[in-house]
Amino acid sequence: MDDIRVVTDFPRKVREIENVWIPMPDGVKLAARIWLPQDAGQNPVPAILEYLPYRKRDGTVWRDALHHPYFAGYGYAGVRVD
Repeated sequence: MDDIRVVTDFPRKVREIENVWIPMPDGVKLAARIWLPQDAGQNPVPAILEYLPYRKRDGTVWRDALHHPYFAGYGYAGVRVD
């Protein structure tokens, strides 16, 4: 296998919100984890939404730690809904 390069330097600083509750009309609450550019509150960004029921902390968590901060570092909010 070739050496894998993990990018950790991004044009924008990244903020991670571990747990956000999203209320549904029927009273059910979905949990979301969000990565976004630090300045997204002042400069809104588009979002990449990933919805995987019951999988917020499963075997793909390592992938999230790479992909979603990358998206956020380049100007997108990465949202993973469980």
